Amino acid sequence: MSLWNLIALCVLVTEVCSQFQISTRIEDVQPIFRNLPKTFTNFSFNPENFAELPELGDSLCLAKLKKLSQGLQTFNQESIAFFDAAGKPPPGITQGNLLMMGDYDMCMKMKNDSKGYYDHCFVGLPAKLFGFPVEVDWSGCLPYECRIGNEADVIQWIDSILPSYVFSLGTGTLICAETIKFDAGAIAASVYLGLVAFLVVLGTIWYECRPVINSLLTRSPKEDKAVLVDCEENVYDEITSETPPENGHPNIPIPRREPEQTESLFTRVFNCFALQRTFAVLTNTETKPGQILCLNGIRVLSINWIVLGHIYLVFSRLIGDKSYLGTLINRRNMPIILNAFPSVDTFFAMSGFLVAYLLLKQLARSGGPINMGVSKWVAFYVHRYVRLTAPYLMVILVEGFLYRQWVSGPYAFGLDPFNKACKDYWYTNVLYINNMVPWNNSEGCIGQSWYLANDMQFYIIAPIFIILLFWRPLEGVIVTNGVVLSSAITTALITWHYKLGPTSAANSNPDFDWLLYKKPWIRIRPYQIGILGGWIYWKYGQAFQDRVKLMPEWKKVVFAGPLWAATCAIQWAVVFGLYDDINKFDVDHIEPSVADSISYEIFDRIAWPLTLIIQIFLCQCGLGGFINSILSWKGWIVLARLTYSVYLLHIGLISVLLVMMRHPVFLHPDFEMGVLYLGCLMMSYLAAAVLYLSVEQPLAFLETLIYRR
Repeated sequence: MSLWNLIALCVLVTEVCSQFQISTRIEDVQPIFRNLPKTFTNFSFNPENFAELPELGDSLCLAKLKKLSQGLQTFNQESIAFFDAAGKPPPGITQGNLLMMGDYDMCMKMKNDSKGYYDHCFVGLPAKLFGFPVEVDWSGCLPYECRIGNEADVIQWIDSILPSYVFSLGTGTLICAETIKFDAGAIAASVYLGLVAFLVVLGTIWYECRPVINSLLTRSPKEDKAVLVDCEENVYDEITSETPPENGHPNIPIPRREPEQTESLFTRVFNCFALQRTFAVLTNTETKPGQILCLNGIRVLSINWIVLGHIYLVFSRLIGDKSYLGTLINRRNMPIILNAFPSVDTFFAMSGFLVAYLLLKQLARSGGPINMGVSKWVAFYVHRYVRLTAPYLMVILVEGFLYRQWVSGPYAFGLDPFNKACKDYWYTNVLYINNMVPWNNSEGCIGQSWYLANDMQFYIIAPIFIILLFWRPLEGVIVTNGVVLSSAITTALITWHYKLGPTSAANSNPDFDWLLYKKPWIRIRPYQIGILGGWIYWKYGQAFQDRVKLMPEWKKVVFAGPLWAATCAIQWAVVFGLYDDINKFDVDHIEPSVADSISYEIFDRIAWPLTLIIQIFLCQCGLGGFINSILSWKGWIVLARLTYSVYLLHIGLISVLLVMMRHPVFLHPDFEMGVLYLGCLMMSYLAAAVLYLSVEQPLAFLETLIYRR
């Protein structure tokens, strides 16, 4: 299509729109489409149509915009490029497509050709469509005179070129692309990233060449024996065959080999980064008796559920068929997406369960907390902090300081708040206090990292309850349940005082996140229930398993069947019980009553983890049937090792895809969102594998190399 045909087509659309009186009734629209053939026949091109603008002000910005508009009469190349790259009313406005996205790449070409005179800008415009408040997003190129402090002028110009019967515009927000400086944070991130890459490459090559290197750098076994151990041995093997939980999961033990004490220190350090070894650990699916294999399936399915919820949450900004939201919300299966929050409570419960179970085993072996010795208690905390923080720090540096250097797109400015949060508050993430500092933090550096702060805080205080359960079981049960009760009462009081909804999907208070969703005194209930479950399993699990082995099959079915039915029904109620409340809130804008909100907030974070722990018991004790067969499938083992890295990375990857999108996303048909979800999920696992192979597992090797005596 030639340039002139393109311009003529734009004018044709304008002429057709001038006949179009917006209406929600199809009978009012039909005559216009019947006249379309006549419109094509009678149409004649007239460049003056482009310059018929109302009188604008005399500011430099408006003067330049009017000059560009009038330049179309003479087919000025600059004017044509400017309007071609500008956002225009899209099709499907009555269906909620209010994204007037300009041509970002063409705008960047104009910026380069003009040596920075033009730049890509975004304008958010509050508007009304059929009397309903909406927000219109416009993006395109703006000249230099319009970029700084000229929101009113730009909005006036946009209002003047739009059909007045389509939008009724108010004030708006103007955001223009900024040049991102390569600051100290970006330098630190680059150095860290480069160092890790260097060690991985060097370690991989070193491992392949180790026979030659060992012959040149051979040391006496006595020199290394006092301070070195083989990297594949685990510092916690003295505690249990299952290593302590990383984010609520045990690591799968790896095959042992006798230490090669003749290897030099440098050789053994570099070998920790060798891809041959880290990849062997990642793909190892060997298991040992006593491992709780059903946790692997639960972890993978839960993290996939979290990613699904975040896909819809993040991409809600770019939805091009908002009118379909009502239809979507009316569907009975939508609470799986809109109310995916129990998936996070799953990880809290599993983390508490495993910390309690593994620590109780160690306390029993050692004869009590005092006999464990200071070194093991120090290792209990240091191990957790180091293993979680190293990959976490990598993600903070890359997403917080390098993403804005690497990523460009129409909505790249959306990363700026997170970039600023990482610059200002990165230390709160490393100290695991970012769920409380700053107090009213709703965004933060690495938005999902509030979970890590809560989990670390719970881990620090967990030995108090676990030791009490070990020494004085009755008092331990009372105190642990007392924390659960206190948390429930606190939740009820906060919900009542601030008139909060039962979940963020049915809540209009913008402070919901930092008041109720991210604070440790609200989220501790699943963790405490997990601790109680770990204690019960440690104390009675083996005896119960022995009794189950003696049961005939029919008795197993009679005993386990009602338990599975009851727990699944309760979990269904937790997820789908808010269907009516969410539907009324999103469609009819009716908020749930405070009583309903309090009831749900108390019920869900007790019922979900309690039923989950019961199901883990049933699976581990031989009463899981086909469900346990699915959850304990060995194929989950590899993916389960990546869940921590997937959690760290997935929102960053989804956000990058969002800001780079050149077109709206449509909820209908479901196939489009399904492809988007599967693609983001696959990218998250691939990126997680890179992080695991380059940071997580090499650090585990280094840790055992340093701490094992």
